[in-house]
Amino acid sequence: MLALSLCSVLLATLSERALLAHDANRVRAVAVGRSAALAACEGLDSSNSSRARVNFPRAPEVRFRTRVSGGIGQAPSCDQAGNLILAHGEPRLSKLDAQGRSLWSERLPSEASCSPALLSNGAILVVTREADALLFQPSGVLQYKQALPLSDPRRRTFSIPTASGGALVASGADLLQLDARGAVERQAHARGSITAIAESGSDLLAISENGSVELARATGDFELVGNLGGTVPEGGAVQAGKVLAVVDAHRLVALDLATGQTQTLATDPALALSGPPVLFKNQGSALVAEGGFVSLRAPGGGETVRVSIATATQAFDPAARALRAALLVGDRSGAVAAVRSASDALLLHADGTALRFDNSACLDPFRPTPVPGGIAFTCRSGQVLVVSDKAP
Repeated sequence: MLALSLCSVLLATLSERALLAHDANRVRAVAVGRSAALAACEGLDSSNSSRARVNFPRAPEVRFRTRVSGGIGQAPSCDQAGNLILAHGEPRLSKLDAQGRSLWSERLPSEASCSPALLSNGAILVVTREADALLFQPSGVLQYKQALPLSDPRRRTFSIPTASGGALVASGADLLQLDARGAVERQAHARGSITAIAESGSDLLAISENGSVELARATGDFELVGNLGGTVPEGGAVQAGKVLAVVDAHRLVALDLATGQTQTLATDPALALSGPPVLFKNQGSALVAEGGFVSLRAPGGGETVRVSIATATQAFDPAARALRAALLVGDRSGAVAAVRSASDALLLHADGTALRFDNSACLDPFRPTPVPGGIAFTCRSGQVLVVSDKAP
C-alpha cells in the first residue's frame, strides 16, 4: 500500500509538471529578489520609476571623460559595482569599469534592440533585432541563447528584470515572460502597441500607446485593469499601486491598479508635457515641459519649479522646438539630472539650485545613468562623461 501511495504521488507530481510545461500562461511565482543594479534597465528599475537608488552628487567634478569605439546604441545599464554595460551601435556588448576602462567586449549576432537588462543573479540579458535572447555572465561569457517568438523584433523593444529571477520583454504588442535562462514562461498579446512595461509587487504590467493598462498576476494571462483615457506615447511608471503617465501631451494622470479608476493630477492645454514621469519617494514627480524644461511637481500634481535645460539665451530659441524632448532621471532626495540634444547636461537639486556641466552637449544623448557617487552622461556617438563628488 505504501508503494502504491508513493507511486500515486509521483504520478500526480509528474502530471502537474507536464501540464505546466504545456501551459505557457501558467507561471509559478518564485521570489528571487530585485536586481541590485544601479540602472537595471532603460527606466533604471522594474517600476520604470527613473529614480536612482543613490543620491546624486552635491558638488560634482569630472571623474573621467572618454569615447568608446562603435558608438552606443541603447541607454547604458550600470551594475552594483558601478560598471557600465554598453550595447553599441554595432552588434557588440561591452563592460566599462568605474574608471572608464574596458573590461571586456563581445560580438552579438545582431544589434541590441533595447537596453541591457541586469537580472537578479547579475546576468546580463540582451534582446537582439533577430529576436534572440542572449544571457551573459558578468564576466562576459555567453551562457544561454534562446530564440524568442516575436512577430516583429525590429520594432521598439523593452526589457526589465523581474523579482522571479527572469525578465519581461515587450515588442510591439508581444509580451514574453522569460526565466533566468531566457526561456519563455508566458506569452501574451497586449491590446495596443506597448510603450512601457513594469513590475508592481509580484504583478507584471503593460502600458500601451492607446492608454490601456494590462496586468498579469502569478498565473494567467494579461488582463485589462483600466485605461488612462488618451494616448501615452512615452509609457508610464508605477508607484504605490498606481500608474502615472503623461496623457495626450497635456495631462498628468494616475490610474489606481486596485480599482481601475483614474485621477487627473495636472492639466494644461497650453503646455506640452512629456514623460515618462520621474517618481520621487514623497509621491512627487518630474516631467519635461515644452520639450526642454524640467518641471518639478508636488504630490498633488501642482508645479513647484520649472528650469530650462538650455541656457537662458537658448531656452526660447524656435529651432529648439524641433529637437527631441529632454530625458530625465531623479534620485532619492528629489534631485533631477537632465539631458537634451545640443545642450549641456543639467543637475537640478530639490531646492531649485541648478548646475550645468560645460562641454557635455551632444546631438543624441541617452538618459543619464546613475553610478556610485555620481552620474554618467552618454551619447550615441560614443561619448561617455562621468561626474562625481570626489574626482580621483
